Amino acid sequence: MGIRVGFKRATFVVLDKDGKATTDVFVVEGKANKGGTKEATISGISPESVKVYASNVAYYVSAKGTGDVKAEISILDVPEEMTEAVLGRKKHTDGFTLIGERTEAPYVAALLESEDASGQPVLFALLKGKMSAGDVSLKTSEDKPAEPDDEKLTMECIANNDGETIAYGIGSEIAAKLKTYAFPPATPPAG
Repeated sequence: MGIRVGFKRATFVVLDKDGKATTDVFVVEGKANKGGTKEATISGISPESVKVYASNVAYYVSAKGTGDVKAEISILDVPEEMTEAVLGRKKHTDGFTLIGERTEAPYVAALLESEDASGQPVLFALLKGKMSAGDVSLKTSEDKPAEPDDEKLTMECIANNDGETIAYGIGSEIAAKLKTYAFPPATPPAG
């Protein structure tokens, strides 16, 4: 996967019941009041290896698929509209947001973008998963300039309809194809 420089952008798309992209698309790329990416860590890419013994020796190593794929993504100033959509929170008619027993996060797909050392785009797509938010904490102001805290979103990933969990690629030519695969367009109704 080579050298990665920076964390340019993250795109999140809510998926419908068929695993197709909806119109709930959120791009976080450092624009005012739209949030900015800070850090992402993807774990569980490789499966846990299991040695199988026979005739008193390690005879076979079982290591197929992925492990427990999870991404922890830090974002500064997550847009409220995105938080509600990807976490399944509901807006009350009086304008405040509700979290409770009926709160259920939808499936989403995420595309994380960086660059390699030569400036070519490097993309990592998490093809299907549900997101959760970190803890909420409030702190008193101190006698120094305030620095905002980033928010952590965790995406627990599963396989998409093709049985794939992660896709990645390097280069401009691959970027558009990877985005289409990660965010499959909804099929228009027949007729």
